[in-house]
Amino acid sequence: MVDMLTDVLIYINIGIITFAIGTILGYQLLMMYYNRRFMEIAQQCSDAESVVPIIDELARET
Repeated sequence: MVDMLTDVLIYINIGIITFAIGTILGYQLLMMYYNRRFMEIAQQCSDAESVVPIIDELARET
């Protein structure tokens, strides 16, 4: 009985650690993607000297 309880606790801990790692990696990947998109849109706004690319991007994302 004690061995089974220990195994269950180990599996629960592995699940929690896996969830935490996945959440952190997902957050980092999303931040990298949206930072890159922001820089591309900022460059387009600079080239066009207008805010129209931002409005187009907002329309595309929603």
